[in-house]
Amino acid sequence: MRAYRAYHFTIFPIDKLEIVSAWLFAFPFESFVEHDNGVTAYIPKEEAHRIVLADCLNIPFDDVKVSATYEDMEAQNWNAVWEAQFQPIAVGDWTIRASFHKPATTKHELIIDPQMSFGTGHHATTQLMLEQILKLNCKGASVLDVGTGTGVLAILAKKLGAAVVSGIDIEDWCVENAKENASKNGVSDISFSTNTLDLFDTKFEILLANINRNVLLEHLPEYGKMLAKNGVLLLSGFHGRDVALLCDVANANGLHFDCKTEKQGWICLKFII
Repeated sequence: MRAYRAYHFTIFPIDKLEIVSAWLFAFPFESFVEHDNGVTAYIPKEEAHRIVLADCLNIPFDDVKVSATYEDMEAQNWNAVWEAQFQPIAVGDWTIRASFHKPATTKHELIIDPQMSFGTGHHATTQLMLEQILKLNCKGASVLDVGTGTGVLAILAKKLGAAVVSGIDIEDWCVENAKENASKNGVSDISFSTNTLDLFDTKFEILLANINRNVLLEHLPEYGKMLAKNGVLLLSGFHGRDVALLCDVANANGLHFDCKTEKQGWICLKFII
């Protein structure tokens, strides 16, 4: 079990929560939990040196004030922590629940145990991506999920009939968590790994990336090269102010804007090549 450092960010006014969350998402935190006065961000204690609190608080917005404290949390049963915090959610006729929840009453369900990985379905960006995937024709498609986290997006694509699905993440423990979740959902043929984009020599018909603005901007040229003709790219993990820049870079790399959806200030963009 891992020890974590928790950074408690207090936000005023609280209606700026989404903006501040989008800003913090660019830093190497592993997960976020909202609370009444703001948001708490977590990172493994041994990696806490990667966080410079002054940089986190240097938010480029004049109409919001943010303060922070932090505490070290000793190793504990994080599954029990998640069990206390998360409830099932419904997206379309699918329910995303943890293994400790009762079986869903919807037509379909996904079982996702996060173990501190990002992507339980509770965050607005994950919900946006799930909603858009449900609108795609995944049958027989090849799919790449970049920044797979818990594997929830890759697993949904596979359950919808995708033929070849790969999920990549920079963290080994995310890859292991995604494999465990795939097994819980009865899919054993998803390739989860820490491979980088340059290691793929095939093209994909669907590419999913729920990360953050800076990583997306860096990756967009590669995404354009990795998509098959008429392929679909779904992006999320950023705020409305980032849309114009992302669209400009996408268009410069042969990706054509198709639609935009929004939830709680977060955005999902769909492009077609």
